[in-house]
Amino acid sequence: MNEKSPLPPESPPEPSAQKVLDFLTDHPEFFQEHAALFSQFKIPHALPEGTVSLIERQVEILRRQNQRLERRLNDFLEAGRHNDLLFERLHKVALHFLTQKNAASNPALMTHLREILVVDSVAGTLWITPPRPIPGFRISSEKPAKLLPEDWDTEHPYCGRLGEALGVLLFGENHPELHSIALIALGPAHHEIGLLALGLADPDHFRPGLATTYLHRLGQLLSTALGLSPP
Repeated sequence: MNEKSPLPPESPPEPSAQKVLDFLTDHPEFFQEHAALFSQFKIPHALPEGTVSLIERQVEILRRQNQRLERRLNDFLEAGRHNDLLFERLHKVALHFLTQKNAASNPALMTHLREILVVDSVAGTLWITPPRPIPGFRISSEKPAKLLPEDWDTEHPYCGRLGEALGVLLFGENHPELHSIALIALGPAHHEIGLLALGLADPDHFRPGLATTYLHRLGQLLSTALGLSPP
């Protein structure tokens, strides 16, 4: 008598989609208790190739907005650090005149200003003889109006390129090395009697449109410290 071969065990029936739905409906806590399953799910994209869902589009917009906000924040932080640096230099200039005996008549005045302000060259011109000589300042018989930039409103510092004739007047033989300058009026408000010029080799440092509050404050400070305008 032939023994019959045992039949292989039957596989459990696959649950129907409806049964899965019924189970999840009856057990809403399932995904809370098995949250790790989410990382294993791979859901195919139901939209045609080349299209995105509304949620994906919203996420992309939020991502771009976040990137723009991060860039703006970084710009603000960089501007803040730059402003702190500039006003630290103003502070050092004030301390120099307050703590150094006869700072305004020191032969090394221009050297000190160049080092404190971190520029390549400093030059000064006055067209009214001051009460006492100021080292490094050139005394002109008149205001060199023809050599000054036509668009310079002397109530505000000028930032831009250095013209040939003005460069020779202010910086002499060193002017070819300077590619951007700041011109700061000195003297009483609305009645300048001279100017201070700061020169840099970097052509983009003192560029047109640059904010000039720092330079304006520097002009007021130097005008008072040098005795060119009342405090």
